[in-house]
Amino acid sequence: MVSVSLDDGQGLIILRPNRSADWRANRLLWLLVAAHSLLITVGFALAGAWMILPFAGVELLVLGAALWFVNRKCSHQEVITLDGAVLAIEKGVERPQRHWRFTTGETSVSVHDAPYPNDPPRISLCSRGEKVDIGGFLGLEERRELLMRLRDCGLRVRDHGAHGAQRF
Repeated sequence: MVSVSLDDGQGLIILRPNRSADWRANRLLWLLVAAHSLLITVGFALAGAWMILPFAGVELLVLGAALWFVNRKCSHQEVITLDGAVLAIEKGVERPQRHWRFTTGETSVSVHDAPYPNDPPRISLCSRGEKVDIGGFLGLEERRELLMRLRDCGLRVRDHGAHGAQRF
């Protein structure tokens, strides 16, 4: 998902992966599955098949861990801030964990071919030999929008590869 707020010389671009459900919805799903599983498990345990209890517990534990892990990965976001002559990039989950600051005049957008034919091209912000990949979790249409918004901000786009910017 690409959220954009642009004004004269200033802008904010927020990149987030698409999420079908937030943590609250995932917990509710887990509780419903747990209730259903425990109802069946207790029935089998009362019938004498008590060995099913640890397996049901492990199953619920693994499901909960998988839901938490996927939710954590989908909570990642990247924030690109343009404030006059400064371009700032922040990446993280729940709070900024990595920061970069570039000068807008020295920063360009690089578009590279993806390693596999059906993958969308990669987009990077480059300045003084430093390169930061952005939007790696975005689909093709969202990357097109991101590239268009970065052009609107006045950043130069360099194409590195046979099909990079042409696919946009």
